Amino acid sequence: MPIRRPALAIGICAVLASGVFAGGKAEAAAHLDSLLESKLASTPLTDELQIVITYKQSRPVSAAQLTVLHDLGITRGVSMQTLPIAGALATPEEILALAERDDVASIYYNAPLRYFNQDARQATGVDRAQSNPGDFGRTVPYTGRGVGVLINDSGIDATHRDLAYGDRVVQNVLANTNLHNLDSMLPVTYLEGVPNTDAGSGHGTHCAGTVGGSGAQSGGKYRGVATGASLVGYGSSGVLLILDAVGGLDYAASHQNSFKDPIRVVSNSWGTSGKFDPADPVNVATYELYKRGIVSVFAAGNDGPKEDTHNPYAQAPWVISVAAGNVDGTLADFSSRGKAGERDTFTTADGKSWTHINEPSITAPGVDIISTRASTGLLPPLAAQKDEKLIAPAQLPFYTTMSGTSMATPHVAGVVALVLEANPNLTPDQVKDLIERTATKMPGRASWEVGAGYLNAYSALREASKK
Repeated sequence: MPIRRPALAIGICAVLASGVFAGGKAEAAAHLDSLLESKLASTPLTDELQIVITYKQSRPVSAAQLTVLHDLGITRGVSMQTLPIAGALATPEEILALAERDDVASIYYNAPLRYFNQDARQATGVDRAQSNPGDFGRTVPYTGRGVGVLINDSGIDATHRDLAYGDRVVQNVLANTNLHNLDSMLPVTYLEGVPNTDAGSGHGTHCAGTVGGSGAQSGGKYRGVATGASLVGYGSSGVLLILDAVGGLDYAASHQNSFKDPIRVVSNSWGTSGKFDPADPVNVATYELYKRGIVSVFAAGNDGPKEDTHNPYAQAPWVISVAAGNVDGTLADFSSRGKAGERDTFTTADGKSWTHINEPSITAPGVDIISTRASTGLLPPLAAQKDEKLIAPAQLPFYTTMSGTSMATPHVAGVVALVLEANPNLTPDQVKDLIERTATKMPGRASWEVGAGYLNAYSALREASKK
C-alpha cells in the first residue's frame, strides 16, 4: 500500500534522520548518497528527481526488474546494456519505495560532473622509445597496434585529419541518456557512426589527439602517443552528468570486442569532489570494466595545491589516477592532491578485499599541451592568446593548447596502449604496477602529491617487452 501523501514529507524526514538508508542499518535498504538525501528532504512531493540505480548483480537490469520499476510508477528512464545500472525519473515516494527492494544496492542523484604535444612526448620518454625500436629488439616502434582506446568525454571531432573517421577513429558514439527526453523506460540506445560528436567544448577532441592523433595536419609534429591504437569516441555532447559518464563505461563493456582491436583502455578526463565511495555507480562501473580486463585511467582533478582535493573516482584502487606535471618534470600547482596517510580497506560485492589509498598513481604532462582542435569547439580568449605564442600561424585552425589533469590523463592512456601492445597478456593490476614501478622519481614530492612519480614510457616499455 502506498504511503499516504499528507504524511509523506514527515515520513521522508523521519526515515532520513533515522539513518536507515545513509548508514545501512536496515539490511534490505539500499544506500542513498548524501546529495540525494538532501534532495529528498527539500523536493516537492510531486516533483521528479533524476536518479541512478545500481542493482546487486553483475548482469544487466532484467525485464522483471524494469517491470518492478513500472509498477512503482517509475516509467521514464534507461537501463545500461551490460552494467547493472539504470537511470530514471522518480518522485520522493517512488524513490523510498524502490530503496526497500532487496535487489537494489544503491540509489544516487544524477549529479553534474566536471571536465577537469610535442614537448610532452619528449618529457614522457615516448619520443625516445619510438625513435629507438632496436632497444626493444624490434625494427618498428610500439604505437599501440592491436589496442582499442575509448575516450569517454565530450566527444571527438573525427572530421579532423589527425582523427579521421574510419581510420584513426574507428567508431564515434552519442547516447540518449537525457532522462527528460524520454517518455518510457527503455534500454539505452547508442547512436553510432557520427563523424563529429564534440559540438561544445572541444575537450574530448583535444584528449583524443593526445592519445593517438596521427599528426597528419602538422606533418607529424603534433602527433599523439599511440598513433597505431584504434580510437573509439563516446560523447556526452558537453553536458556531463553521472549517467552520461556511466553510459560511456557501459559502451566500453558492451562493445569491448566489437572492433578489430578490442577495447583495453578507457580515458576519463572528468570527475567530481568529495570522499571515495565504492558504492558510487561510476566506481561500480569501472570495477566491472576491471573484471573484463579494461584499464580505466582517470584525471586526479584540478583543485590543488590543497591537500585532500583528489577526484574520488580516481581513487578507486582498480583505476590509474593521473596528476598533472610540467614538461620539465615538476608538479603543476593546480593538480589535485591526495591526503597523507589516508588508507582504509573495503570489500566489493564479489567478496574481494581492497585497500583504498588517497593518492594519485602517476604524474604526466598537463600544462600547455598542444593537441587537436575541434572545428565546432569554443576557444576562450586566453587560450587564443597562448595559442598564438606556441603554435605556428598556419596550424592555429587545427590545434590548440589546454592545461589540466584532463590533458595529463590521455598521455597515460596512450602509454598504457603502448604497454599492452608490447605485452597483451598484462592484467589491469599488472599494468598499473608497471606504470608505477617504472616512473621517474620526483625529489621533494610525496606520494600523496605525485603518486609514484613522473610517467616514463621508455622504462615502461623496457619492462613490458621483457614478457
